[in-house]
Amino acid sequence: MKTILLQNDTQLQIFMHPKRQDILHLLSIDGPATAKMISDTLNMTPSSAKHHLLKLQGLGVVEEDHTQLIHGITATYYRKAEVTVSFGALAQEKQKLVLDFVSHRIQDELYAKPRTHQDAEGHFSADQLSGIVHLSKEQADQVYQLIRSFIDSHEQKQLGTAAYAYSVVAYRV
Repeated sequence: MKTILLQNDTQLQIFMHPKRQDILHLLSIDGPATAKMISDTLNMTPSSAKHHLLKLQGLGVVEEDHTQLIHGITATYYRKAEVTVSFGALAQEKQKLVLDFVSHRIQDELYAKPRTHQDAEGHFSADQLSGIVHLSKEQADQVYQLIRSFIDSHEQKQLGTAAYAYSVVAYRV
């Protein structure tokens, strides 16, 4: 999977804009959508949705999926690109802004309603794990590659799947 390395304030502002984050979130959950579909869902004008999509496309995190003729008009469907966004090249204070945003999003979504570990049918529903594991450098590489590979192969919406938010933080102490 390609990695997009955010290196300056302009790129960070494009990526972290709240409406653009909402668009990325929507595309991640629902799959490809037109600017009109996005505008209807996020309560914005189609031209505003298109503007934000083009900014995200310029950054490389959104791409055209396909076009479709709808009522005589060619509609462009956009999808979230299969990329990883890295904040490692940003100054430390900018990385903190990103961390705060991600933390608030998780808190708002995970804790917004009561959740149980399993749903009514006994399937996994939600959990938050934290702790320490002891790994060799090779094992740490292996765990990272397993997680990355699994995520990469499941980021696109498929028939019979449901969207699950994830957050994985790992670092050597």
